[in-house]
Amino acid sequence: MGWDPEELVGDWLGVSTYPERVRESYRRHARRWLSHCAETNLAWDRVAAQHIALWAHRPGAPHSSTARQVSAVRSFYAYAVRQNAALYNPAERRPRLTNGAQLTPSRLDPWQVTVLLAALDERGPADSPQPHLDRVCGYLLTGLGLRSAEIRSITLDDLTTTHDVSRGPDTLRLYDPAGHPRFVHLPPLLREAIEAYLPHRRRPRDPTHGGPLLTTRAGIKIPNRHPNDLLRAVATTSGLLRVSDGAGPPTAPVSTRTAWC
Repeated sequence: MGWDPEELVGDWLGVSTYPERVRESYRRHARRWLSHCAETNLAWDRVAAQHIALWAHRPGAPHSSTARQVSAVRSFYAYAVRQNAALYNPAERRPRLTNGAQLTPSRLDPWQVTVLLAALDERGPADSPQPHLDRVCGYLLTGLGLRSAEIRSITLDDLTTTHDVSRGPDTLRLYDPAGHPRFVHLPPLLREAIEAYLPHRRRPRDPTHGGPLLTTRAGIKIPNRHPNDLLRAVATTSGLLRVSDGAGPPTAPVSTRTAWC
């Protein structure tokens, strides 16, 4: 829309009533976010909640630290929308989740996505027979917003390196329903998750195109239900998915320890 986002940050904080300490913290976080957009070729006024979540999330970081970053970005975009500098607020809060049907990644706000990412990071052998696989699967689902069928169709050959070979794959090839390829940049956190998973990946029974990226312990493609079962499981164990009193029966934890593992 022709607005300079850096100037917008100054205008936003100039008219704010935040205490000085909060104002400087928000300024720092907002500028870091805008720098990230510039460095990764993201249009700051056309981003999605997942972009903000992957930027704000740091494995092992306190939830309070992540929340402050998301809050700063949310407040910045709220001002931008009021000034007609942006059409929407990608960090806007979404309603509390009260049933599994609401667990559509595209409908989650950045804070909700970061809660899921943190829960995926914390999964271990006690939670899943393949925690490294679950982390990649969950990151693809919540971080990139891919559908279950898209995740299952990814092969090892769909991972490519376009820049620094020593840093591993940085691009993912996906296909539209007509079979036309498109290439998606892999955010650093997703690259790290894939690199951590590959040494644990089971040899595929069918090695065509390198075989499925995500293979079960039997060496076959993960089943259709796994990505959504995983999402519901981490949403439940993290406390993100809770049924309000009177809204229906409590949501039971969903285990991903199924027969195919």
